[in-house]
Formats: sequence, C-alpha cells, structure tokens
Amino acid sequence: MRPIVKICGLMREQDVQMCVRHGADIVGFVVEYPRPVPWNLSAAKAKELIATVRKPTETCVVTGGSPEHVLRIAMETKPDYIQLHGGETLEDTTTLVSELGKQGVKIIKAIFPDTPDLEKTAADFCAAGVDAVLFDPRTPDNAEHSGTADLSVYQKLQRAVSCPLILAGGVTPENVTEIVRQTKAQMIDLMTGVETCPGIKDEAKVIALFQALEGGCK
Repeated sequence: MRPIVKICGLMREQDVQMCVRHGADIVGFVVEYPRPVPWNLSAAKAKELIATVRKPTETCVVTGGSPEHVLRIAMETKPDYIQLHGGETLEDTTTLVSELGKQGVKIIKAIFPDTPDLEKTAADFCAAGVDAVLFDPRTPDNAEHSGTADLSVYQKLQRAVSCPLILAGGVTPENVTEIVRQTKAQMIDLMTGVETCPGIKDEAKVIALFQALEGGCK
C-alpha cells in the first residue's frame, strides 16, 4: 500500500489540478510564511486555490508565527490542515490544537534536525494532539533551500512518536521507492522533488512519482 502523498509549494491552479488528477492526497500552499521563500502566497490567493480543490483531496496551509497569526490565516483560507512550520512552542501548538479543532482544522507540526531533544519534542507534540509531525531537513532559517532527510533519524523518531510521522526532504521520483522501502513511511511530502523551478510543478515528474509508488509499494 502506497503512502499518503502531500505535494507542497503549489502556486498555480493548473498545477493544483494536475497534482490532484495524478493522485496527490494532500495539496499544500505556503501562506504568509514569516521568512522570504519563493513559494509564499497571500491568504487571499491561497483561498482562491483551495476553493478549486474537491474531495477526497485535502488541502494544507503551511505557515508559522504567533497563534494569532496562524488563526487568522486559517479562518481566511479554510484548509483541511494547517502545517506549523516555524518555531512554535508546545504551548502555542496546544492552543492552536484546541482553537483550530473547533473549526475542524487538523494540525501538522514540523520539527527539524536542530530541534532540541528531538525525539522527546516530537513525542510531546503528538501528546499535545497534533494530527501528524513532519520531519524536515529544512529549518525555518533555510526553508528556501532543498535538503535531504536523515533516514536513520527519521526511523528513530518513528519509534518515539504516537502520531503519524511525515517524511520530507530530498524525496524524488527516482528515490521514492527505496526511501519508502527503508522507512515504511506512511506519509511523504514533496516540493522541489517534483518542480521545474520554485512554484512550477513538472507534470512528467509528478506522473513518474506515482508510477514509482504504484509499482514499488504494492
């Protein structure tokens, strides 16, 4: 059985529809991210794109910052998920789990290789009620650069957490089968691995990704 696939950094309606057509389970939009990254959208633009997505595909807004900032964006864009991709504290995250849960919005919390007490922190976020934790080699300070996840660290985190753990960083159509085989990841996240350039998705790469997954994850 193939993992759930989240394709992030979408900026154009034609790319959103293309990714949905070929099998993306979750499509993601970077919205008012607190640092300059090439995928950044306004809340208004993300709202327009999210409105074009039909079930069963789900939507995710990737942002970061204060609970007030995140709540405003969530209320404006109305996604299925909010991905907290900054330095949100456990206290902030617990507040957002409570407040967004009232709106039916699920939460993904990103953690990074330089997160202190990585395994304990991941477990604490799960215990706080997030719907998934995402392990990303790109820290908030270098989010515009690509990176490759350390699979050995990912596997340690799998043993530490009680909620789904999303694998991100360096996943491509060429290596996805081997990465999933090694880690048994149930959810994967791609952005640059299926792009021509930032914000422009490559249909041939998206097709190759799903062909690889269907062929190697039966």
